[in-house]
Amino acid sequence: MVEEKNSLDKPIPITAAKRIGYIDIAKGIGIVLVVMGHNDFSLISPFAHKLIYSFHMPMFFFMSGMFFKPDMPSWKFARRRFDRALKPFIFTILLIYFTSISFSKVSIIEATTRALKAMYGNGHYLDWVQLWFLPHLFVVSFFAYIFFQVVRRTHLFRLRWVILAVTYVIGVLGIILFWPFEFNLLGKDYIVFGLPFSLDIVFVSGFFFILGYELNGKSQASLLENPLTLFLSGMILIALVWYLPPTIDFNTRLFESLPINTVEALLGILFILAISKQMERVGWLSSLLRYIGQASLIILIFQVPIQDYWGQKILTLTNNFPLSYWISFLAGVIGPIVINVLFIRPNPILSKWFGQPGPQDNEPVTASVFE
Repeated sequence: MVEEKNSLDKPIPITAAKRIGYIDIAKGIGIVLVVMGHNDFSLISPFAHKLIYSFHMPMFFFMSGMFFKPDMPSWKFARRRFDRALKPFIFTILLIYFTSISFSKVSIIEATTRALKAMYGNGHYLDWVQLWFLPHLFVVSFFAYIFFQVVRRTHLFRLRWVILAVTYVIGVLGIILFWPFEFNLLGKDYIVFGLPFSLDIVFVSGFFFILGYELNGKSQASLLENPLTLFLSGMILIALVWYLPPTIDFNTRLFESLPINTVEALLGILFILAISKQMERVGWLSSLLRYIGQASLIILIFQVPIQDYWGQKILTLTNNFPLSYWISFLAGVIGPIVINVLFIRPNPILSKWFGQPGPQDNEPVTASVFE
């Protein structure tokens, strides 16, 4: 396939009009791991939980970066990122508290206060914690956009890897500087956890986002098709997670070892891409994971409350925690897809508010959090 070039002299990132099968599969695997990692999975398998958390959020930013378009006009870029990330976040927050007022005993004042607090866009202040990713993806996109504009206009493009590495190290070493931080306003002391939209970790997440953009379109098919890549990346990752204690969690600002956590994250990304490439050969499985990946945004938004509801319901009925977990896990994947198919996709207004492109965007209607 002949690759188009952009003004940065690299292949244009993957678009919905130019799908690559294993990327869609990787998206499906990624969101399944997110659902699996929530709702007390650490009680089922502490090791598997730590394994998932060693790379799944860096992978989300890496794969989001693969769809990055830094040469868009600034106004068009801002509108696109608002529509895809910030609009679904705002709409979901309003939906949560409107529903609370309508169907529970939560007062209008309490719901309004909690909604305004949630608009800080930080997991510490969100009732649906998983939503922190959306406003942060919004600011990460702008960080990457500004990064490329600056290195290009200052003629530092050839040094971009050095600059990116330096900002990444600074970001990791300072990851807890704002978790929490204190300030005085009008004579009153406040303690706040993190900056708005998790801006305090943008150097870290932005590194993986830009890395995804930079590596997109490179000659990687032969590497990923090699079973040795899958075997080595998986075995080394498992060994590191098994024998070494450092852990990672972007939402709680946990990044205990710069070298170990970085290597684990990169190995995990490579492993998922390699296994996705191998899964292309399994027709039904690849189709299923692609479909799940296309609904990843809706799954991200709704999976936690659905899992909580069904997990508690099944546990009360059976007193069997493993059974309640696995049923709630399936509900966390299937339930949002049902919501998407029955209520969101058929409704043009809801589709727009949940970040799905319309016909004028020349893209198929999906609800992917990665695009």
